[in-house]
Amino acid sequence: MSDPTRTWLSMLDTWPGQTRQVSSSGRDERGGTWFGLRPAAAKPKRILLEPDESHQILNVEGPGTITRIFMTTFLPLRRHALRDLVVRMYWDHETEPSVECGMGDFFGTPFGKYTAYDAAPLNLTSGGFNCAFPMPFATGARLELANEGRLTIDPIFFNVTYYEHDAPPLTPLRFHAQWRREELTQPNVPYTILKAQGDGRYIGCRLDMQNRQWWLKLPIGAAVFPYGFGFGMLEGPEQIRVDGESEPSVSGTGTEDYFNAGWYYYLGKFSTPTHGCLVRDLINGRVSAYRFDVSAPVAFKQSIEVTMNHGFVNEVATDYASVAYWYQTEPHLRMPPLPEPNARRPRLPIANAVQTLSILGPVAMAGSAVARSIRRRAKQQ
Repeated sequence: MSDPTRTWLSMLDTWPGQTRQVSSSGRDERGGTWFGLRPAAAKPKRILLEPDESHQILNVEGPGTITRIFMTTFLPLRRHALRDLVVRMYWDHETEPSVECGMGDFFGTPFGKYTAYDAAPLNLTSGGFNCAFPMPFATGARLELANEGRLTIDPIFFNVTYYEHDAPPLTPLRFHAQWRREELTQPNVPYTILKAQGDGRYIGCRLDMQNRQWWLKLPIGAAVFPYGFGFGMLEGPEQIRVDGESEPSVSGTGTEDYFNAGWYYYLGKFSTPTHGCLVRDLINGRVSAYRFDVSAPVAFKQSIEVTMNHGFVNEVATDYASVAYWYQTEPHLRMPPLPEPNARRPRLPIANAVQTLSILGPVAMAGSAVARSIRRRAKQQ
């Protein structure tokens, strides 16, 4: 069976076809002005979305493979746009979407904020939102973008490039992506990244983590370990169960270890084609990381469950938001319902900053006093 999780080049060589592209150019006939300027052309190259309005980015019949998706919007005007905008994708005339995700989260924005990074299947580059996951379909594909927020989002630009085939792709696997959020984890219960049924390949995920543990009230030893001054959730390992396993076939040693790093990301942020850490913020208790296993996905024949512990034994209260990426045969389980837009937004890290600075502030002041004393003595000598 041909498998879209093989390397991009070898996969595309087996799926030749006529290259096509659709874009936002000429899609919106409403005209009007932007920043007080009237578009030079009669058919502007952008679209705009009013509240509760959706737009069909792509709707094609017959077999093909999407090879590239590009989008962008002007974020300074709408700071919540990346979770108010929702991307939905449907394959082969299905009624339930195989992809349902906030636009920003789908492309990899941490905590709803544009942050440049460069991974192989997804990246954010100098204002662009880019996706290179191959997305095959046999009888048709439909991509929609919906504005579920309260404000108009303008402008939006997009390009979708795809192959038009003479015959259906050999693979029955279809691309899927799912957003989940658990604003406060439950004690002794791991966070669920993905539950799926069918025959498929799990590619990876991206994960936002924000500490919700009031560790300041703990004895200093407990605050250091296992609560890690707000990073204790990273002690939790991943666990992956396939095809109804009672014991996970994949069980790790810690969250940052799963994302191919160590020691609470003490050397800071980084980005590679397969894994990275885009946020490592001790003061605000935030971490955001991604991992893609395109060349070595986790295979499953009937089902898969991917979870992440928050702390050693799920004892660290944490706010998680994630996107799982995978391929599988249809039909798929129905996506968990998206919360309303306000409930998707990241929690303000005010409490995190207060408790962190209450510890770091006196330490910094003491360190500054010691440094001044050393300088004074040096001048006196």
